[in-house]
Amino acid sequence: MPIFRRNKPADNGDPNEKIEKEETKIPEPAASEPQPPREPEIPAPPIQPIEPTEPVQPSEPAAEHIPQPAPSRFHTPEGFDFNRYFLAERRITLENVSFETQRPAVTSGQLRLTAKDTIVAQLIGNAGVKATFNRALSFEPDGPFTVSVSFSVMLVFNPGTRGEIDWRTIDIAEEFKKNCPQLVQTMMTKSALLIAEITNANGTPILPMAGR
Repeated sequence: MPIFRRNKPADNGDPNEKIEKEETKIPEPAASEPQPPREPEIPAPPIQPIEPTEPVQPSEPAAEHIPQPAPSRFHTPEGFDFNRYFLAERRITLENVSFETQRPAVTSGQLRLTAKDTIVAQLIGNAGVKATFNRALSFEPDGPFTVSVSFSVMLVFNPGTRGEIDWRTIDIAEEFKKNCPQLVQTMMTKSALLIAEITNANGTPILPMAGR
């Protein structure tokens, strides 16, 4: 680009000025170093507007876990006829007698006599079922003695109907109580009378009493 400048006036005071034209050189740009190739830029995906959603409802609290009782292994079929599977002959026999004396604990209060009745049933192979009634008497707190009496009855299977039932799935003791109330009452009476005789012989007579 040409630049014009004004020279200083000459010594002779010539008012005419000499204008000289000077050329200025524009420096050439330095050679730039080679740059590594740049990876192409991937445009960002467009921003999608967020649509309003329904408010999240809080979930209901989980119900408290309540343990359930274990299912019973016994199951009585519908229309079950207990007496159909046994012969009519049923004889009651004395099974066991237990009488124990003991030194009672020192107490200022009165002793309370309690009686407990239980019935259990046991399969005797293919022969039948043995049902046993037990009555046990004891004192609370510990008294002068304890006594226990058991009577049993053998229920013989009817050979013609025995195989119709899986007896391992039947609560035989419960069915015996429901279907043979006269036998149960007879065993209870025998137990109460025998306990009265035993305690009378020991000098402490006890009247027949109902169990629990």
